[in-house]
Amino acid sequence: MPFPNSLLPNSTWRHIGLGLTTTVFALGGLALINPPAAGAALGVTPTTPEGREINEKSMIFLGIRDVAVAGAMAWFWREGKDREVGVLLTAWVAVCVTDTWVAQWGKERWDGGIWGLVAGAVVVGLAGAGLVQC
Repeated sequence: MPFPNSLLPNSTWRHIGLGLTTTVFALGGLALINPPAAGAALGVTPTTPEGREINEKSMIFLGIRDVAVAGAMAWFWREGKDREVGVLLTAWVAVCVTDTWVAQWGKERWDGGIWGLVAGAVVVGLAGAGLVQC
């Protein structure tokens, strides 16, 4: 098997896929339940009432995006469709990169957890590639 699939058994890749599915669902749920906290996690701190309203709406858009893709990944995982979960995770790297790009515009820039987002994008990419090869 090619890299990275050869690093771990297929059952482990499946569990990693489930873990990332759960993580995406949890992040989406946070954005839906508490939009200001989700915005703050991305470095967005609105200072006006209009800014808070726009932030809340934006976080709801991001939240439902996450919940929708997590639902699809969970369905594929339940059906044993590892490659499909891998394809979704690999495509999700574009979302991770965009989230990182937007978050680096915030006040705290690279000190505010951006490296965690970068690491998350790498993990998602490797997990996606590993599952595609299952």
